[in-house]
Amino acid sequence: MSKYPTGIDHVIVLALENRSFDHMLGYYRKGQPGFLQGEEVNHEDPAVPASPVVQVSNTAAYTGDLNVDPSHEVTHVTVQLFGADVAQLPPPDAPHGVGFVLDYGQQPGAPVAANIMKCFDPAKLPVLAGLADAFTLCTNWFSSVPGQTWPNRFFMHCATAGGCATNDALRIHDMRTIYQNLTDAGLDWAIYFHDFPQALTLAQLQDSAFRGNFRFFPDFFRDLKNKTLPHYVFLEPRYFDFLQWKANDQHPPHDVSLGEHLIADVYEQLRASDYWATSLFVILYDEHGGIYDHVRPPEQVPNPDGKVSTDPPFDFTRLGLRVPAVLVSPFVPKGAIDETVYDHTSLLATVKDIFKLPAFLTERDRWANTFTNRFLKGPRPDADAPRTLTRPGGDPQAAAFHDEPGAATMTASRVLAAKGETAAVSRAALSEFQQSLVDFTNGLDTGDSPRLRVLQLARRIDDEYDAAVHLRDTAARFLGNG
Repeated sequence: MSKYPTGIDHVIVLALENRSFDHMLGYYRKGQPGFLQGEEVNHEDPAVPASPVVQVSNTAAYTGDLNVDPSHEVTHVTVQLFGADVAQLPPPDAPHGVGFVLDYGQQPGAPVAANIMKCFDPAKLPVLAGLADAFTLCTNWFSSVPGQTWPNRFFMHCATAGGCATNDALRIHDMRTIYQNLTDAGLDWAIYFHDFPQALTLAQLQDSAFRGNFRFFPDFFRDLKNKTLPHYVFLEPRYFDFLQWKANDQHPPHDVSLGEHLIADVYEQLRASDYWATSLFVILYDEHGGIYDHVRPPEQVPNPDGKVSTDPPFDFTRLGLRVPAVLVSPFVPKGAIDETVYDHTSLLATVKDIFKLPAFLTERDRWANTFTNRFLKGPRPDADAPRTLTRPGGDPQAAAFHDEPGAATMTASRVLAAKGETAAVSRAALSEFQQSLVDFTNGLDTGDSPRLRVLQLARRIDDEYDAAVHLRDTAARFLGNG
């Protein structure tokens, strides 16, 4: 029996990477309001009406389409929306969503520009589409910043990015978080991660008092089984290919199907646990990743705290593009479409509402719509929620995450000692986001001796595997789990 009016005692959030709503779910209910009509187009050059046209399609593949990571910095997002980096936004009735092909075609690495318009057929995403069928899909959930991963994830934790609009590893991000509000209210929480928690880039979460709140991902399944799950859970995916464990964050160019398995693993284990009856599971994406979406984001939203970015210039008064968001719980309607405008701070405002926390974090979560009014007065019948999900083709366990019992002890020395001739080592170049995490860990104080510190900084990080070893090792040493 829940102690809270909504019936929910536990909130679990899984935040994936860099996919727009149209890209993942635009064809889910093709032709209906908020979804694609299937006739949306971009000109290769919006300034030249006679230039070739690229139309949306439902032909997106799990890998291969976006081998060049689309840009999603503020200036590039402006080009994607309006066809140029305009200083003053066009009027609301002006054409928008016209510059995705133009912007992607200009990225280094010679991408296939037309691929930015490819979207998934729902049959290729049976987990995400299946959960939308069984629970509630939000069609107007916007990222909080028309920009990169770090500021958008900061909004998920802090309801602000503190004036930062980029993946800035050199800056001290000293904003108060939802986790301190939960702690002050006597509620427990945890951030579960695979290789490195991006949330640790927040200075106030680096306090030694919070070390035990960061846990390797297999502990999430153990806590479900052992009935020790905290009230608030934030799940971070695997950002790097690491031996046989491939990245499941869905960040281009990573395999989207592995993110499907991650979602299914979390859902099925939660569904089988004693926590299901009093839980809310939120599936969310941090930002659109530069990929096509046809809806113009809201403008004239409140700046959270008066802070602005100067490089690039941005005042935090408009939202980013739409991202997929699914609410999963016995307390949400089945197959419902929620058209309410949300952004990432709606998550924090809803957590405040569910747990009756005393204060907002900023003006943005004070402004944000909550989704508590979407909850049913009582739970749906137990049989009304599937126990297992259809997954992408192949062996469902091939990408399962509860088969990684040794993750917490995979430090650099043990990984290198165990590495064999058949280990699947990724030598892929780092994405800008991956590089930002490496840069951050190079400045993180792990309490090592000066000599060891020099040796660590001298280590060459040339590719995805080297970065994965370095980040796992750093996380284990900093958090005391190594």
